[in-house]
Amino acid sequence: MKRTIALLLWAATACSTAQATSEVDAARQSLKNYGLAHCLADRFPEPSAMRQDVGRAVGMYGVLGAGLYNVLQNEDTLQTLHNPYAATNDYVTAAYEQASGSSKYSRSKVVTHACLEVYNSRAFDAFIQTQDRYIRPDG
Repeated sequence: MKRTIALLLWAATACSTAQATSEVDAARQSLKNYGLAHCLADRFPEPSAMRQDVGRAVGMYGVLGAGLYNVLQNEDTLQTLHNPYAATNDYVTAAYEQASGSSKYSRSKVVTHACLEVYNSRAFDAFIQTQDRYIRPDG
């Protein structure tokens, strides 16, 4: 009987931990996707169907869409103390400048390639993890 109860408690804890990990992974992926969409949107400012579509993706992943992160504000002044979305945009902007994105077919940086280079980098993954403390507890 004690063994059965211990096994059930272990299973419940394992499921709870797996769910929490899954929620953290989902939040991280959402913020990464936001960063990629913002990287692309910032580089294609001219009106086009692609720019409009990418802009909608930014909105969907952002705090006013289905965002999974809290924006930290001073409750008295409403001053923003930390915004994971703004921090991600700042990170992606700086990393984009460092990305090569070069091609033998073009003299200018290939935007999609450079944005994907940032998106797929270990450094971006590490940055995204620094935002974990702002994940909404209700996911």
